Amino acid sequence: MTGWVKPLRHWRAERALGLKELAARAGVSHSTILRIERGQTLSQPRVYRKLAQALGIEPLQIAEYRRLMGIEAEEERDGKEAGPR
Repeated sequence: MTGWVKPLRHWRAERALGLKELAARAGVSHSTILRIERGQTLSQPRVYRKLAQALGIEPLQIAEYRRLMGIEAEEERDGKEAGPR
């Protein structure tokens, strides 16, 4: 995994955002963010789009979104690594 793709918790920490602050910016519940960060749910694609927009990134840069969409499995199978270096 490159620096281009990071878990949601890392993106939030880099921007010094608390759970409730990111939740308010993204329009999702803070408990949803917490469950994603703890690996308890992968949520829905629309949630990742909202989170990415609030963080100023693309959904594909969120590791949990890539897992939800099966992108990591495809890349490993194809021997590719996505994103700019």
